[in-house]
Amino acid sequence: MGIDGLMSDQLFIEQNSELITDILLRVQEETIESLYQLKGSKKASEFAVFIENLDVKQIVRAKARNAISIFDNTHTDMLQTIQGFAALSEQTLQSLKNYSTDTLLNQLDNMGQVIKKEVVKGIIAGTGIQTVVESVRGQGALSSSQLQTLIDTSMNEYSRSVTKLMIDEMPETTKYQYIGALDEKTRPECLEMMAAGDLTRKQIISRFGSEVLISGGGYNCRHKWEIALQDKFAHDPKGAKKIIKDKGLN
Repeated sequence: MGIDGLMSDQLFIEQNSELITDILLRVQEETIESLYQLKGSKKASEFAVFIENLDVKQIVRAKARNAISIFDNTHTDMLQTIQGFAALSEQTLQSLKNYSTDTLLNQLDNMGQVIKKEVVKGIIAGTGIQTVVESVRGQGALSSSQLQTLIDTSMNEYSRSVTKLMIDEMPETTKYQYIGALDEKTRPECLEMMAAGDLTRKQIISRFGSEVLISGGGYNCRHKWEIALQDKFAHDPKGAKKIIKDKGLN
């Protein structure tokens, strides 16, 4: 991927994360509705005993199959667009994808646990389905924005992890540049890294720490360190310096 490819890559990530988030929000609603239907004519006390041994986590995973598949396929497609400058084994790439998928699966399991607890509370309290839906989305990073942040971040960290392992294979003198969107959303930390221009791996770690090679500027970050190329699209150190100066961030 050339530097200009990062922008289309980010759009691809955002589009798929939005789609996955929409599916997971429907999964929340469908799971809660299904559990309410299981109550039937049972008293609240009877339902509390009935649901105790019900594996709601597996119900959520089953209903989220399509979201899991899209998430997995997005990682596979991302490999086709990541700038390749060093060889990595198929086993390494698969392991990185598995770690990323585990992040989503763990969140789905958390969703199942929260839904189970809130449905029991709702049944006992005599509240409706929508109230339970709102309660679920109010905790455990299960709101629309929080889910999308988790998915965006996981996908971007996967991309950065692949690049970081390639960086580890390159000569110490190889230069890298911080690339990505330069707009009103760009964090001060990202502006500073972009303004730094071309740096070696050692220089990056010395100035900004090693974590930035994986996490960028943090949650929802749209940037990454990439091998320095002649094409400067999406890498504008002068523009970053100007914003830093205009905002008084230096």
